[in-house]
Amino acid sequence: MNVLGISGRDRDAAAALAVDGKVVSAVAEESFARVPGIGYVQTGGFPNAAVTACLQRAGLDAADVHEVVVVDDGRIKPTGKGIGPFHAVPVREVSAERADAWHAAVTSGDASAVLVCSADPASIATFSRTGDDLGPRTDVAGSADLVRAARRVAGMLGINGADPFAAIDRLGYGGEPAFEKEFSTAMSSKAAAIHADSDELADTITRIAGPHAASLADAGSLNTRVLNTRRDIASSFVSRLAGLVNGVAEQISDGRPLAAGGALFGNAGLNTELSRLAPDRFAISAVPEAVGRAVGAAASAGNFRSTTNLALGPAYSEEDVKRTLDNCRLDYVYEPDWARLLNRVSRMLAQGKFVGWFQGPMSFGPRSLGTRSILADPSNRYARQNVNEYLRQRPVDEPLPLAFAASTVDQCLTGDGLGSGVRDVTVDQSWQPTLASALDARHAARIHGDAQLLEPQLRALLAYHFSATGVPALIEVDLAGPGEPLACSPRDAVRTVYSSAIDALVIGRFLLMKDYWLLRTGDR
Repeated sequence: MNVLGISGRDRDAAAALAVDGKVVSAVAEESFARVPGIGYVQTGGFPNAAVTACLQRAGLDAADVHEVVVVDDGRIKPTGKGIGPFHAVPVREVSAERADAWHAAVTSGDASAVLVCSADPASIATFSRTGDDLGPRTDVAGSADLVRAARRVAGMLGINGADPFAAIDRLGYGGEPAFEKEFSTAMSSKAAAIHADSDELADTITRIAGPHAASLADAGSLNTRVLNTRRDIASSFVSRLAGLVNGVAEQISDGRPLAAGGALFGNAGLNTELSRLAPDRFAISAVPEAVGRAVGAAASAGNFRSTTNLALGPAYSEEDVKRTLDNCRLDYVYEPDWARLLNRVSRMLAQGKFVGWFQGPMSFGPRSLGTRSILADPSNRYARQNVNEYLRQRPVDEPLPLAFAASTVDQCLTGDGLGSGVRDVTVDQSWQPTLASALDARHAARIHGDAQLLEPQLRALLAYHFSATGVPALIEVDLAGPGEPLACSPRDAVRTVYSSAIDALVIGRFLLMKDYWLLRTGDR
């Protein structure tokens, strides 16, 4: 049975296709519209480009689809038959929370229960797992109050946004949970229920800030005390939030691993705290963000066939790549010997160069995982400033994700370095000087989960670079311009590289360099 899942009417549109219960393709509409987070209501009322890409990847056409499952995450709720080009195909509707739950279930092994935490819609819910199906939804009391409290805190800190949890999580990076005890009466949990009092929380924050309370909302303040207080308040909120989520999980998991889904689990600060509180409890879905709901919708027909490979998007042949490069009138080198190509890329990285990395099918979700990446060597003392300021145009202290060679994880990272979910993991003291440019003040590295999820050719480069230089990881950020979606096609990659400070681009076995003399006469 071929099931097409569609999500994101108003924003974060995506499509996914499951064949006999296994998700075989998935892609976001923004990859083609080139507008970040676009909803399919803005692309003709149906994510045509994403659906077409999914079908092409699977070698199917519209006539081969047996059912369309639409996530109810917009104003209009399609039912019955007839959506987009699928006029005679039955259409089933699934709630956003259940789509999140299904996605968590198919990416987290044999968990017996699923916890979904989301801000849009505002809900925390649990689902039991029964055979090849999910049991009825059970809402956690007080979850709406918790979302209101988060929005109140975000407003007081001057970071209003569509997702207050994500905004607070980002602000809390580098802060200390110094006020977690002060928040404990306003935010608590008991018997799988949550208590969150927005007014009490606001009064507590006002008392903490004292004479600087009125300045908390000034995100551009130059007052160091105000800046530190804002970060510490945000960090304390995240830490307390982790305690609440863990408390609910404790009640429903019975000591067994728990599948976790929903956008809250896309936040590194929360995941870091959860891994500290309960290292083995949470198996976080591969793409907990809203765009991942398409995978849950496609998988909702049952069978629970595990989906761990995220390289589910469009792939391009060498002929496709060559045609694009020739059309752009670009000089390039084709390297048939993969070992020689790895050697050359490793040497460029060791010299402090930025390398665009384009390999295989595009990864689904907001993390490229080595399929569409910008790579840099973290042993370079200027890497953080150059990557954040010149490439990403973000604050210098923003975290830089690291991709580790699989053989180095156990010796470099303390605790569980191969767990699920994006989070920060402390680096062993002996490796801190080598990775200094990518570490935070606590000597922690941001990772995107299991190293085995990385694209195979990037894993080969990581292993080669470690053997050649002794550097066990590479900075790995998305191949995208500031405020742009991840590059999807070779043309997107070329456009990104030649409008940025990236020095070289590797597409499959094709190598391009801005320094044409080095391209032809450099290290080979």
